[in-house]
Amino acid sequence: MKALKPYYPVFKFVSIFAMLYILFSVGYYLFISIEWDQQLYPDPITAQISYQTQELLKLVGYNAQTLNSPVHPSVMMFIDEFKIYRVIEGCNAVSVMILFTSFVVAFARGWKKTLAFLVIGIVFIYIVNLIRLVVLGIVYYDYSVYADFSHEIIFPSVIYGAVVLLWIYWIRNVKPKEVE
Repeated sequence: MKALKPYYPVFKFVSIFAMLYILFSVGYYLFISIEWDQQLYPDPITAQISYQTQELLKLVGYNAQTLNSPVHPSVMMFIDEFKIYRVIEGCNAVSVMILFTSFVVAFARGWKKTLAFLVIGIVFIYIVNLIRLVVLGIVYYDYSVYADFSHEIIFPSVIYGAVVLLWIYWIRNVKPKEVE
């Protein structure tokens, strides 16, 4: 056991991270399993990000419209009556926020800076994801030849890259050195 003692902080981090990730993921799964009404379909977070994507697309000059899918739990995004994509639960970045939160809390020593960083980080991830959806809509509409590559490679790299940069910043700059 003494040989493992130097690795105690690593075991502690991994254990806390795993427990939080599982707990938050199960909670989120229960949240999205609720039968939401048509206005909040498929769930309130996906409905909100879809609406905000539509409004930002309109702001930059596209005739965007959303419509709840009658077949799948998703919101269909249209530009000029052309369906460009469906916004599903996975597009709302909550699973990415859960990953981010689990890491930050598992690495925390004090709560004041941790909570502030969590709020700032989650808002940042939300904004990056919203911009991702808007740009993806433009790519699907105007540059459809790049749509699959953008959706599968570029934009996941952007959202996960943003999280990794936040984690690096947290570890190097914000994480409290002592218990507050």
